[in-house]
Amino acid sequence: MSDLAARIRAHLEREAAEGRLTVLAASERAWDLMVPSYWKESISASLTLFERSLRAESFFMRAPEENAGPAYRLLLQRNGSSRLWRFAANEAGDTMLLADVLTGCVTEDLLDQLLGGLVSLTDETYRPFFTLAYETALAEQVAKGGPGLDQPPPWARDVDSPR
Repeated sequence: MSDLAARIRAHLEREAAEGRLTVLAASERAWDLMVPSYWKESISASLTLFERSLRAESFFMRAPEENAGPAYRLLLQRNGSSRLWRFAANEAGDTMLLADVLTGCVTEDLLDQLLGGLVSLTDETYRPFFTLAYETALAEQVAKGGPGLDQPPPWARDVDSPR
């Protein structure tokens, strides 16, 4: 195991011991994590250490059911203000977040910024994207007495406000 991989592993284990994330699986140069989120309850993320870079990936949401143009435009606009993360879509239109960091830049502080930035960007983008991409389904859910996006999710009801 490289020195950098050992430092990443140690940092993630400390963060997990403090309850700030969960390590779901780990190998010598890859880690699958869950980090807490206000709107999604938890966000899965994968970190993979390559020779020259650390790659981070996280699933965001399925392809839009409607308003695809405005929904994807929102994500592209968020790319312009996000420091580490960028939105991308696969062939099916499902959306994810990606980040690549040169190995020489990877520190404990950067790992914290990387995971904190993931949570912030996800929480800030969740409601506007969901509202555009699933407008009809959301309206039908509210009409049936289900929750809308104007109130906290069930797991966050004891929290004063979103981060």
